[in-house]
Amino acid sequence: MRFLVLVLAIILIGCIQNERFECRVIEVVDGDTIIVDLNGRFEKVRLLGVDTPEIVPKRNKPFEYDNITNLTLLAEFGLKAKEFTEKFLDNKTVTIEIDPLAGYRDKYGRILAYVYVNGKDLNAILLEKGYARVYISKFKKLDDYLKIQREAMIERRGIWYYGS
Repeated sequence: MRFLVLVLAIILIGCIQNERFECRVIEVVDGDTIIVDLNGRFEKVRLLGVDTPEIVPKRNKPFEYDNITNLTLLAEFGLKAKEFTEKFLDNKTVTIEIDPLAGYRDKYGRILAYVYVNGKDLNAILLEKGYARVYISKFKKLDDYLKIQREAMIERRGIWYYGS
Protein backbone atom coordinates (compact mmCIF):
# COMPACT_ATOMS: atom_id res chain seq x y z
CA MET A 1 0.00 0.00 0.00
CA ARG A 2 2.81 2.43 0.87
CA PHE A 3 4.42 1.74 -2.48
CA LEU A 4 1.17 2.58 -4.31
CA VAL A 5 0.81 5.85 -2.35
CA LEU A 6 4.42 6.75 -3.17
CA VAL A 7 3.90 6.04 -6.88
CA LEU A 8 0.71 8.15 -6.92
CA ALA A 9 2.48 11.00 -5.13
CA ILE A 10 5.33 10.95 -7.67
CA ILE A 11 2.84 10.97 -10.55
CA LEU A 12 0.89 13.89 -9.05
CA ILE A 13 4.05 15.92 -8.40
CA GLY A 14 5.13 15.35 -11.99
CA CYS A 15 1.77 16.63 -13.21
CA ILE A 16 1.99 19.96 -11.40
CA GLN A 17 2.21 22.57 -14.10
CA ASN A 18 3.19 26.19 -13.83
CA GLU A 19 0.06 28.35 -13.74
CA ARG A 20 -0.10 31.16 -16.31
CA PHE A 21 -2.26 34.27 -16.24
CA GLU A 22 -2.71 37.12 -18.70
CA CYS A 23 -2.86 40.53 -17.03
CA ARG A 24 -2.34 44.21 -17.72
CA VAL A 25 0.55 46.12 -16.13
CA ILE A 26 -0.72 49.02 -14.01
CA GLU A 27 2.56 50.26 -12.53
CA VAL A 28 6.25 49.46 -12.28
CA VAL A 29 7.25 49.82 -8.63
CA ASP A 30 10.94 49.14 -9.24
CA GLY A 31 13.09 46.92 -11.46
CA ASP A 32 11.79 43.67 -10.01
CA THR A 33 8.29 44.52 -8.74
CA ILE A 34 5.18 45.47 -10.71
CA ILE A 35 1.48 45.95 -10.09
CA VAL A 36 -0.93 44.21 -12.45
CA ASP A 37 -4.65 44.03 -13.00
CA LEU A 38 -5.37 40.34 -12.55
CA ASN A 39 -9.04 39.64 -13.27
CA GLY A 40 -10.13 42.97 -11.80
CA ARG A 41 -7.83 42.81 -8.75
CA PHE A 42 -4.68 44.88 -8.45
CA GLU A 43 -1.87 42.54 -7.42
CA LYS A 44 1.77 43.24 -6.64
CA VAL A 45 4.06 40.83 -8.51
CA ARG A 46 7.68 40.16 -7.53
CA LEU A 47 9.76 38.91 -10.44
CA LEU A 48 10.85 35.43 -9.46
CA GLY A 49 14.54 34.60 -9.19
CA VAL A 50 15.94 38.08 -9.78
CA ASP A 51 16.87 41.02 -7.61
CA THR A 52 17.58 44.52 -8.87
CA PRO A 53 19.33 47.12 -6.72
CA GLU A 54 17.17 49.40 -4.60
CA ILE A 55 16.60 52.95 -5.86
CA VAL A 56 17.41 54.52 -2.47
CA PRO A 57 21.15 54.16 -1.69
CA LYS A 58 20.76 53.33 2.02
CA ARG A 59 18.47 50.40 1.17
CA ASN A 60 21.31 48.66 -0.70
CA LYS A 61 23.99 46.55 0.98
CA PRO A 62 27.72 46.45 0.25
CA PHE A 63 28.90 43.25 -1.46
CA GLU A 64 25.35 42.18 -2.36
CA TYR A 65 26.35 42.59 -6.00
CA ASP A 66 29.76 40.93 -6.10
CA ASN A 67 32.36 43.27 -4.60
CA ILE A 68 30.47 46.53 -5.21
CA THR A 69 30.38 48.71 -2.09
CA ASN A 70 29.29 52.02 -3.66
CA LEU A 71 25.65 52.24 -2.56
CA THR A 72 24.98 55.32 -4.72
CA LEU A 73 26.17 53.39 -7.78
CA LEU A 74 23.85 50.54 -6.87
CA ALA A 75 20.94 52.99 -6.52
CA GLU A 76 21.74 54.42 -9.98
CA PHE A 77 21.51 50.90 -11.40
CA GLY A 78 18.29 50.36 -9.45
CA LEU A 79 16.86 53.35 -11.29
CA LYS A 80 18.18 52.08 -14.63
CA ALA A 81 16.58 48.69 -13.95
CA LYS A 82 13.26 50.39 -13.16
CA GLU A 83 13.45 52.50 -16.32
CA PHE A 84 14.24 49.42 -18.41
CA THR A 85 11.34 47.49 -16.87
CA GLU A 86 8.99 50.44 -17.48
CA LYS A 87 9.98 50.64 -21.16
CA PHE A 88 9.77 46.87 -21.60
CA LEU A 89 6.31 46.68 -20.01
CA ASP A 90 4.93 50.03 -21.20
CA ASN A 91 1.23 49.71 -21.98
CA LYS A 92 1.53 45.93 -22.31
CA THR A 93 -0.45 42.88 -21.43
CA VAL A 94 1.87 40.34 -19.87
CA THR A 95 1.80 36.69 -18.98
CA ILE A 96 2.77 35.90 -15.43
CA GLU A 97 3.79 32.34 -14.68
CA ILE A 98 3.75 30.84 -11.22
CA ASP A 99 6.43 28.27 -10.43
CA PRO A 100 5.04 25.67 -7.98
CA LEU A 101 8.56 25.04 -6.67
CA ALA A 102 8.80 28.66 -5.48
CA GLY A 103 5.28 28.94 -4.14
CA TYR A 104 2.56 31.39 -5.01
CA ARG A 105 3.42 34.38 -2.77
CA ASP A 106 6.40 35.72 -0.84
CA LYS A 107 6.40 36.72 2.83
CA TYR A 108 5.14 40.21 1.87
CA GLY A 109 2.09 38.81 0.06
CA ARG A 110 3.39 39.56 -3.44
CA ILE A 111 2.78 37.05 -6.21
CA LEU A 112 6.06 35.39 -7.25
CA ALA A 113 6.20 34.98 -11.02
CA TYR A 114 8.14 34.88 -14.22
CA VAL A 115 6.93 37.77 -16.41
CA TYR A 116 6.67 37.41 -20.18
CA VAL A 117 5.90 39.87 -22.96
CA ASN A 118 5.32 38.19 -26.32
CA GLY A 119 7.09 35.09 -25.01
CA LYS A 120 10.18 37.03 -23.85
CA ASP A 121 11.23 36.36 -20.24
CA LEU A 122 11.72 39.77 -18.58
CA ASN A 123 13.39 38.17 -15.54
CA ALA A 124 16.08 36.59 -17.75
CA ILE A 125 16.54 39.77 -19.80
CA LEU A 126 17.23 41.80 -16.63
CA LEU A 127 19.99 39.30 -15.80
CA GLU A 128 21.32 39.28 -19.35
CA LYS A 129 21.66 43.07 -19.45
CA GLY A 130 23.29 43.24 -16.02
CA TYR A 131 20.43 45.07 -14.31
CA ALA A 132 19.81 42.27 -11.82
CA ARG A 133 21.45 39.44 -9.93
CA VAL A 134 20.01 35.99 -9.31
CA TYR A 135 18.04 35.85 -6.08
CA ILE A 136 18.95 32.43 -4.72
CA SER A 137 15.83 30.52 -3.74
CA LYS A 138 13.91 27.46 -4.93
CA PHE A 139 12.65 27.84 -8.49
CA LYS A 140 12.88 25.79 -11.67
CA LYS A 141 14.98 28.23 -13.69
CA LEU A 142 17.72 28.71 -11.06
CA ASP A 143 20.48 26.99 -13.06
CA ASP A 144 19.52 28.80 -16.28
CA TYR A 145 19.44 32.15 -14.51
CA LEU A 146 22.84 31.53 -12.86
CA LYS A 147 24.30 30.78 -16.29
CA ILE A 148 22.87 34.01 -17.72
CA GLN A 149 24.27 35.99 -14.78
CA ARG A 150 27.72 34.40 -15.17
CA GLU A 151 27.78 35.41 -18.84
CA ALA A 152 26.80 39.00 -17.98
CA MET A 153 29.52 39.12 -15.31
CA ILE A 154 32.18 37.73 -17.66
CA GLU A 155 31.18 40.21 -20.36
CA ARG A 156 30.96 43.00 -17.74
CA ARG A 157 27.46 44.09 -18.72
CA GLY A 158 25.52 46.59 -16.67
CA ILE A 159 26.31 46.61 -12.97
CA TRP A 160 28.96 43.93 -13.53
CA TYR A 161 31.14 46.48 -15.33
CA TYR A 162 31.93 47.73 -11.81
CA GLY A 163 32.27 44.29 -10.19
CA SER A 164 35.29 42.01 -10.23
